[in-house]
Amino acid sequence: MECNLEPADRTLRMTAGVFLVLAGLLLLILCYLGLFETWWYIVASALALGGIGAVLSAAAGKCMLRKAIGI
Repeated sequence: MECNLEPADRTLRMTAGVFLVLAGLLLLILCYLGLFETWWYIVASALALGGIGAVLSAAAGKCMLRKAIGI
């Protein structure tokens, strides 16, 4: 499997992914405590899943969207 991300891109994607996962988990905890309305679970889950995808993409060194966008 060939790495198609530069080292700086991998670092940026990993950092952003970690922050997205942490923000999603914090929002999930706040929703669980009842500080936000129920529909915020959707936002929190999307943040966490996007962060997990970014971290996995950086760890593999592959851009998951390259084939989808035709690059």
